[in-house]
Amino acid sequence: MNKNIKRILALVLALTAAVALAACGAESQKDAPDLEGFYEDYMASLSEAPMMMDVTDDLVETFYPGLGSYELKQSVLKTAAISAVAYELALVECASSDDVEAVQAIFQARVDGQVNGGAMYPATVEAWQDAEIIVNGNVVALIVAGVDQESAVNDFNALFEA
Repeated sequence: MNKNIKRILALVLALTAAVALAACGAESQKDAPDLEGFYEDYMASLSEAPMMMDVTDDLVETFYPGLGSYELKQSVLKTAAISAVAYELALVECASSDDVEAVQAIFQARVDGQVNGGAMYPATVEAWQDAEIIVNGNVVALIVAGVDQESAVNDFNALFEA
């Protein structure tokens, strides 16, 4: 084989390898799912969805002290409008993977606060004891859904399955 053909073949192989590596990198950097879309679809799927309210910017530090100091690509912060109903979905995508652990700790503090006196009724305390904090990549979720807990967690986790 002459040298020019060898060089062309080497270049083609190098380009093929570069494209394959780029594709693998793109696959590992998948976009997070649409958290607002998940929330809307999940709540619409319930036969008896509780009345929910937004945890607005002026309430974030009351519910999740410290969360406001982290950059979030997405956030869906919803809680039951009635304190006797233990239902809360806090779904966020951190802009930096360095912040995931801190946000997870903020959500754990919310759970601990509700279990240790924040929740006012035995049934709501029990629901908060069953709360789950889920981390998948840069997405952190706090799910408290009472009798719907298992389905809420399963549906949320399904967003990340291939």
